[in-house]
Order: sequence, then C-alpha cells, then structure tokens
Amino acid sequence: MRKWIFWFCALCAVLPLQAAADAQAVLYGQLVLPAGVGTQERAFRAALYRNRQTPAERKEGGREKKDQAPAENAIISAHPTSFSVDVQPLSESVEIEQVEVSFGPRVTPVTVGTTVEFINHDAIYHNVFSLTPGARFNIGRHPTGDIVAKEVEVAGNVDLFCDIHPQMHGVILSLDTPYFTRANADGSYRLEGLPPGTYQVRVFHPDLQPTLVEVDLQPGQELVRNFNLVK
Repeated sequence: MRKWIFWFCALCAVLPLQAAADAQAVLYGQLVLPAGVGTQERAFRAALYRNRQTPAERKEGGREKKDQAPAENAIISAHPTSFSVDVQPLSESVEIEQVEVSFGPRVTPVTVGTTVEFINHDAIYHNVFSLTPGARFNIGRHPTGDIVAKEVEVAGNVDLFCDIHPQMHGVILSLDTPYFTRANADGSYRLEGLPPGTYQVRVFHPDLQPTLVEVDLQPGQELVRNFNLVK
C-alpha cells in the first residue's frame, strides 16, 4: 500500500511538469540577409595581422579566429508583452575573445547582470572600452593571456572598441528576456521553451536595421516566422 502511494505521489509531481513542457511553444524560421553583408573586410584585416606576425608571435597568441557566417551575427529574441518574466543573469560568465584584431563573437547576447570575460589571445596588447550611455567603461590595455571580467549592468546594445586598433568593433546585446537564440550559418533559427502568450520578437544584426514583429503563441504551437533583413 505504501509503495503504491509513493508511486502515485511521484506521478502527481511529474504530470504538472510534463503538462507545462507540452504547453510550451516554439518559434522558428529563416533569416534572409541582403547581398553584400559579409565579413570579407574583417577577414582581410585578420590576414594582414597574421602576415605581420613572426612564427614565435603566432605561437604565443595560440588562437586563430573562428570565422562566422554573416547570419551568425543575428540574434533573435522574444520579449513577453502579455506576462512578466523574472530575468536572471546567466549562470556562467560569457567569454569574448580578442583574436586576430577582432572581437569574437562579434555579437554576444547575454541577460542583464551577466558577467563577461574579455580574453586577449593576440600576441599584442589590446584594450576594451565602451562609450554607450549608461554602460561606459574602460578596462585599460592588457597583454596576451589576460582575462578581465566586467558585469553588464544595463539592457541594450553595448558597443565595444579597442583604443589601439580602431577597426575593432563588437557588441554585447544585453537583453531583458531569457528567450533568445543565435541564427545558424544558413540563416535558420529555432527558439524553444516559450510560454504561451504574446511577444515582441526582435532580430538584431550589427550591420542591418532592427526588425520587430508581434506574435501570439498558443500552447504547444510551433509558429513559423521568416525575416527579410534590410540595410
């Protein structure tokens, strides 16, 4: 009898969790970027940097840039408008690398309050600073291997620069929602685990205009939304 009661109670505990999971919605689709949006210029600058290094310097840096497809710089986020959500900092710090005179990744999505770590992998000095209103900072110049942590205190786009290399530009996309994802190299995306309700869906790309749409997600629905991004 006691064993039966135990399993009955366990089942009662699991069923609400399964029901909540089944009620979650999915948003997915395809991004289409305009022609000419790419990373050719950045790749050219990185090649110049590598060519100017000695073999010893390349070994000291020890890291090559992971080239991203243009679509991978796009972040899709869903912001609830029919209910509120408790947004917490990400449980682990997020790394932003400085490698081959560029920020990698170029766009880093986080939730407000998350700590990011800037890591210099180049065999030269780098700096990181931002003049974004409400998020101004300057971590100073740091050598190869240095790791400097910084908490992201405000929501919005935080533009990153290096005062030694003016061509360097990155973005921390600080979000007030836990529902976001990065587009795949082919422009596809899939955003899962969305509670039913209405949302403002935003697509951010550093080279393109922001895109906003409103969606109404029903329990268990899988909704397709494709986006044609423009300059």
